[in-house]
Amino acid sequence: MNLHEKQDEVYKHENKKAIGFIKFNQKCDDLVKGHFFLKSIENFRDNGRDKIKDDSEGIIKLTNNEMIKYGEILNGKSQTYISSFTVLFSDDFDDKGKIKETTVDKLLNKKGKKEDLEKRNAVIFNISLNDSFEAMGRNTPEFVNYEIKKPKMGMDRIQRFKTNNFLCWRKKINSTDPDLDEDYVNAIKSLTTKNLQGMNTKEIFKNQNWLEKIENQISIGLKGTYVYYDDKPLNMKKDVILSEINETKDIEVYEKYLAECFARKANKYGDQHEYRLIFSEFKETATKENFVFPKGIELEYLLKSKEWYAKEVKNNEVENLCLEDFKK
Repeated sequence: MNLHEKQDEVYKHENKKAIGFIKFNQKCDDLVKGHFFLKSIENFRDNGRDKIKDDSEGIIKLTNNEMIKYGEILNGKSQTYISSFTVLFSDDFDDKGKIKETTVDKLLNKKGKKEDLEKRNAVIFNISLNDSFEAMGRNTPEFVNYEIKKPKMGMDRIQRFKTNNFLCWRKKINSTDPDLDEDYVNAIKSLTTKNLQGMNTKEIFKNQNWLEKIENQISIGLKGTYVYYDDKPLNMKKDVILSEINETKDIEVYEKYLAECFARKANKYGDQHEYRLIFSEFKETATKENFVFPKGIELEYLLKSKEWYAKEVKNNEVENLCLEDFKK
């Protein structure tokens, strides 16, 4: 059971029903359109946590008083980017369906320091946001197959991806030669596998400039997850974990331990009800040593499902939110 599933079980045990998400942001227009910006771990920890102060952020606490810091996992081979949301539940609203004053106070940090008062506008999403992130991870060939060319960073060192674009890729492949027959089948299959399939697919992709250079090859992981609140240390030894990380070529191993760093927090933070979108890049074995990771990631959600719903809410209107606002 992963951390998202564990926290989901906790919420079910507490009879808490998630109804949507809220995120305060400077660029609400972009969010409503499905543009998600993720900050690198360093930026997120230093100033990107939306006033959530947690000095243990990025640390896995182990038994025998051992610990692993996120930098020991990244080790120059990978980088991770995070965007944070707050989960709203049905019990955040009163019997008439209006958001409770206590919830508003928490969202706007009214009980905190004056300089930490939340002044930005917000975007609300219905509960389908989690499904949207799953679709982005599953239906983006650039994420699934490390041999497919990735977009280059801009001058601002932001890497921008179009996601949920499987159908766009299929159309591109079909337009190159609709009579590819077996090669066409292999090219389409390659959009859903880690490696290119078939003897001629690499040549087809190379001719279309869709093939990533070996020295630039990376694997990508994208996960949307509840933050799991728990005080128990992870019952593993540090040397075992680091050995597994250093020897693996499996992106899932990196993702698992980075989730322990950034999607598990102490119980005292449980009332934050946080949800995180975690994006990770991992250098493949043959990737050049001086490979430079982006400082930020922007994901554009294409071909949105009919369930997609996002709406901007002005800061002074947060106190007027109702359950009906989260229903499309």
